[in-house]
Amino acid sequence: MSEKLIACKSCIRIENNFQVLRLKYPTYYNLPVEGRGNLSARVCIVGLAPGLHGANKTGQTFTGDYCSEILFQCLRKASLYDNEAPKFYITNALKCLPPNNKPNISELNNCLKYLKNDIISLSNLRVIIALGLHAHNSVLKCYDMKMTKYKFSHGARHKLDGITLFDSYHCSKININNKRLTKLALVEVLSAALEYSEYD
Repeated sequence: MSEKLIACKSCIRIENNFQVLRLKYPTYYNLPVEGRGNLSARVCIVGLAPGLHGANKTGQTFTGDYCSEILFQCLRKASLYDNEAPKFYITNALKCLPPNNKPNISELNNCLKYLKNDIISLSNLRVIIALGLHAHNSVLKCYDMKMTKYKFSHGARHKLDGITLFDSYHCSKININNKRLTKLALVEVLSAALEYSEYD
């Protein structure tokens, strides 16, 4: 775990929320959560933030909750994941659980340096998959790209500086339940991203 990340208290609203959560859920992790996965991967997946009963509980990003289960089902179907050799690195635009799961722009901006560190650490990176608009915008900011030039749209692809950004709706419970995102639609984006990443 990065000492700077674990010690980060840049966002007062989030830190105050952690103090409440440590009383309410004393067995939960309740700290910033770093990314995980294959540092040699060509694919990086960027979500929004740790879930209350997911990564905020376990300390590992995309574990323990509904959207994590959906994502990993789809990763397996897209041939991006098996238990021995994941073909991706996964992280979040915001490393901490925000109150009511709704981050402020200032909080996302405070976390850009940590997302940049994730991206820099992936020497073979070819593709980033953004799960949702906030992740999409944070990736663009990491590359100093204008958001007006690269519109978020499910299934869209954007050529950035040395990588290609793939967009998908987030696999949140509400998006799955209201059919805004289906498992098939997510698998299609993941499969296309993997195929693209493997071109030399």
